[in-house]
Amino acid sequence: MAKINLSIYLIKEEITDFSDIVENCEELQIVDENNIIYYNRSLVQEPDWLYKFFSIHRDELRTANSKVLYLKRIQVNEAVTRIFALTFGYGRTLFKDNVIEEQFGLKIVLNTIQKNKIRKITKVDIGKNYKQSQEQMPRESDIGEFGFDIDRDLIRFVTGKSEDEFFGKTIITGGDIFNLTIDRDISNIDELLIYCYNKYKLTTYQENFEWLDNIKLVRDKGLIDRLNDEVVSRFNNGDFSQVWMAIPDLIEWRNFRCIYIQGQDDRHVEYNDIDNDVFVDSFKNSTIENFEQLKQKNIYARSNASERTNLYNWKAYKCIVGSIEVENDIYAINGGNWYKINRDFAQDINDTYNALKLSEILFIDCPDDKNEDEYNSMLANSLRGARLIHTINIPFGSGKGNSIEPCDVIYNKRLMHIKNNGGSSYLSHLFNQATVSCQALKDISFRTRLNEKLHEEGMYEIIDNNFIADNYTVVLGIINRYHDERPKIPFFSKVSIKYAAQAITNMGYKFEIKNIKKIKN
Repeated sequence: MAKINLSIYLIKEEITDFSDIVENCEELQIVDENNIIYYNRSLVQEPDWLYKFFSIHRDELRTANSKVLYLKRIQVNEAVTRIFALTFGYGRTLFKDNVIEEQFGLKIVLNTIQKNKIRKITKVDIGKNYKQSQEQMPRESDIGEFGFDIDRDLIRFVTGKSEDEFFGKTIITGGDIFNLTIDRDISNIDELLIYCYNKYKLTTYQENFEWLDNIKLVRDKGLIDRLNDEVVSRFNNGDFSQVWMAIPDLIEWRNFRCIYIQGQDDRHVEYNDIDNDVFVDSFKNSTIENFEQLKQKNIYARSNASERTNLYNWKAYKCIVGSIEVENDIYAINGGNWYKINRDFAQDINDTYNALKLSEILFIDCPDDKNEDEYNSMLANSLRGARLIHTINIPFGSGKGNSIEPCDVIYNKRLMHIKNNGGSSYLSHLFNQATVSCQALKDISFRTRLNEKLHEEGMYEIIDNNFIADNYTVVLGIINRYHDERPKIPFFSKVSIKYAAQAITNMGYKFEIKNIKKIKN
């Protein structure tokens, strides 16, 4: 029997009717009530590039995109019957939304391969900017060799070498889909599907890949709708204790004028942040009718150069951050996506964050009409002997334009990095800036260039020539309209700051955080 590449899916357990799985397709063949092959008529056409680029037409180069989906209902054991789907060509497009069991193939792969037999991964960085990346090794490797961060990266696909005899000791790939090349056809596929199901149900992956269950992207439309409705309800009730609005991107404050919310009545009142109450008031009758309105609502960052020029434009729903608990499960929202957070993992992150030392330095409050740069100047003036150095950038490392800002304000051997509270990707810049600065300051050539620049500005004895990291304290100050003693930040920011604190203290520095109160004039 010739080998064939198979793409296998498991349909969600609650879906038992084939008609609830497929859409916009026809029945190609009904084997029996438990085996139906669906298809979508192929459109045979000439590829666009043939004429657009070569200016020719050739009938023999006409193409067709085949779409075939095979659904099979199987009793996998005495108590369980499940539906499997095999796609051919572009058959995956025949699925309705939210019918596929998530991580089906991923768990099969991780339950099958050894932890050092991974060849390729696809991941999404949810702790920073949702960057999707794909990494492949020239040889079988451990997950750690891929630069995978178990607390901030969401794994989508894994490819590895299987030693499983039933899978033919071949390369297997898993995400929601399970993919392998094997000698099977419709006459003997049942045994393979049952074996796949049993592999999927194992929990042996937890021995080497226990982090897999820490964070999961929520893709169930019904659950997403419920979580979205919860956000709307809380906003309408003025409850911003767990979910709130925040600027999602890093802003160049020197060019920033104010935040403007579409529909905002007080157009002449300028805000330096997304005010929760102003946001809700911008809707008709100060009431959000449904979450769809948050997808349509625009929030702008206006330019200093012109009131009509927008530096940034965000959809409101992408500015929502925070986490909520529903039926004893914890969900975090970031960048418009919902994630289910393992309760033990969430407890560990929160405990670590709550244990970070709070700075005892008396930071002045930040007036609502002041941006970060203006506040840094006010802070430096308020602390006797403090120096404002936020405009000083020193080259460090390789590559053009790779300059480091040592900190915003230095005071009594405290390196202060100040940022407005914002979304996870926004705050991650603060944490990364502090970490890289700490690395640079341990480099004698960087310190020499820094001191030369400081001397040009008339500042002496700021950084010791015989620099010892133990003598310095890194303080991360977060300007926050919430006046809790500890800064109120999104869940994924707590994940990021955990590792920033570890990296900085491992270099010998002391580490502290500070909530800086934002006050209305």
